[in-house]
Amino acid sequence: MSVFSNKHFYFALSFLVIISITSSSLLAKEAKELTWDDLAPEGYFESLQQEQHSTLSGIFDNFGDDLSYDEIEDDSEQAQRAYEELQASLRAAPIVPELNGQFIKLAGFIVPLEYDFENGTFSEFLLAPYFGACIHVPPPPSNQMVYVKSTKPLDQKWLDNAVWVEGTMTTEIVNSEYGSASYSMKEVKLDIYTEE
Repeated sequence: MSVFSNKHFYFALSFLVIISITSSSLLAKEAKELTWDDLAPEGYFESLQQEQHSTLSGIFDNFGDDLSYDEIEDDSEQAQRAYEELQASLRAAPIVPELNGQFIKLAGFIVPLEYDFENGTFSEFLLAPYFGACIHVPPPPSNQMVYVKSTKPLDQKWLDNAVWVEGTMTTEIVNSEYGSASYSMKEVKLDIYTEE
């Protein structure tokens, strides 16, 4: 005759299931909610503004004092040089290294990198701080863009709304035709944005 009865067996099994559920809920991490400012080192935006002003001033100095900003043509040599220098500066935006490996939650807008027109879906995109960020010229600084790869295809509804993206962030740089991203996230959880 067994020392354990069926009653003891089911009690022990129930106890193990409860312990397992409790342990996994305790181990579940809560995502740290970030803002876009958290992705740039302190003072970055002020220094970027000063750098842009300094670059433009230098270009104008080289072409004479008789020009003003609104007199320069978009396709002029001055404008092209200013734009190239600005783009190089935005691609080289400094990151916050401490964010590497952190489990975070960030709200933003989706810019799909590839789109399956036959099925109306995409799975790779840039997360940007404002709508149409990569359509306007130039794109945001690289520290204000996050490359995201979804584990499943996403449909049009994700393009029509701001979204929450939750997952582990890495400081992996990804370049695309829409701009450079200094941060990456894969295997993410997505939700339509709502203020909490």
